[in-house]
Amino acid sequence: MFISRNILNHDNFLAEEFISGAFLQGSIWKDFLEAQKKELWQLTITNQENKVLALCVFYENRLWFGKSYLYAPKGPIFSNELSEAEKQEALSLILSQIRDITIATHRYEELFCKLEPNTTVLAPPELNNEDTVQPKDTLVLELDKTVEQLLADMHPKTRYNIALANKKGVKMRVSQKQEDLKHFLSLIKKTASRQQINTHSEKYYQILWQSLLKNNTGKLYLAEINGKIVAANLLIEFGNAVTYLHGASDYEHRKFMAPHLLQWQAIKDAKENNFEIYDFWGIAPADGSKPKWEGFTRFKKGFGGRIISYPGTKIFVYNRQWYSLYLLAKKILSIIKK
Repeated sequence: MFISRNILNHDNFLAEEFISGAFLQGSIWKDFLEAQKKELWQLTITNQENKVLALCVFYENRLWFGKSYLYAPKGPIFSNELSEAEKQEALSLILSQIRDITIATHRYEELFCKLEPNTTVLAPPELNNEDTVQPKDTLVLELDKTVEQLLADMHPKTRYNIALANKKGVKMRVSQKQEDLKHFLSLIKKTASRQQINTHSEKYYQILWQSLLKNNTGKLYLAEINGKIVAANLLIEFGNAVTYLHGASDYEHRKFMAPHLLQWQAIKDAKENNFEIYDFWGIAPADGSKPKWEGFTRFKKGFGGRIISYPGTKIFVYNRQWYSLYLLAKKILSIIKK
């Protein structure tokens, strides 16, 4: 195996098979990170024929007092052709190279590195479990069925709500216009407040939408009642999948069931455009550790599909003393926010 540090486009490797969130290791997300002025690196594992066997894109998140940490969202990604021993070798190469980078290139001291491998790897004992950043479990819908079969596989209440939204006159449109993001931003604030969940800043969503439009990979699905936008979904297309990345709605208009109709339209459009997978992007874990996720998890499960689970977030700590202080600060901040 050979490891190289470059920023080449390896989207074809990432799209060879469906991996939920693989776009986070692809060119779309690299553009998004660079637009946020993030310092990022890409490590590529290849064989003698220069075939890509593993990929890891990671970037720096700055903390306080000249400290920072590294994060590889949904990475590294390993080829399914690798044996368990080869995956272990590739992971060891990646961890070693990441550490070399942290020592050689920084004004900021790296305290730890967060990884989210797409497969379970026999990791070194220094690589510990960490609170999940990206969803560990997701719900995916295979689109090789007919529209009638997809409807039949839904929960009866979901089918009813789709029909009800149509009956009540919910109108929909799909947008790739920068100015339409304002509708999503307004609704996401209301949704976050209602569900008591954390969301990103407006600037984050604005840069994300700009990056998706630049790559022609993002769509906004908007639902209207009497000319007023009451629900919005932000979707991303990558490889053979469409991912429902973010959604928001107006609770005052909940009786119109607009979110159900938006999802159904997005599913039908994905199928019509020859995508193979519709990824609902994250559901509550079975252990009950994310109680605030239970509501939207029930909503997503109503459309059918199957659950896929990934190993979750792993962390490699470089400075245990500072890492302990970081965890303490996180705990204090979470208490303050409550």
